[in-house]
Amino acid sequence: MEKNIALQIVRSAHHTAQAIANSRPDLSETEQEALYDRVYLGLLEDSVGSMSIGELLDVLAER
Repeated sequence: MEKNIALQIVRSAHHTAQAIANSRPDLSETEQEALYDRVYLGLLEDSVGSMSIGELLDVLAER
């Protein structure tokens, strides 16, 4: 996977998870953070397919 694709996956997952968590004002801040974490990790797992999240992070760490 190319680094620019990996960055796009991470950014997209972040913005989507953030929007979902922020759309729930009925939740406490702690609950919103937990929702963000679950959505973010789920989106990363779905996006990397057969790769692991660790492999995605390795791509991001490359120079």
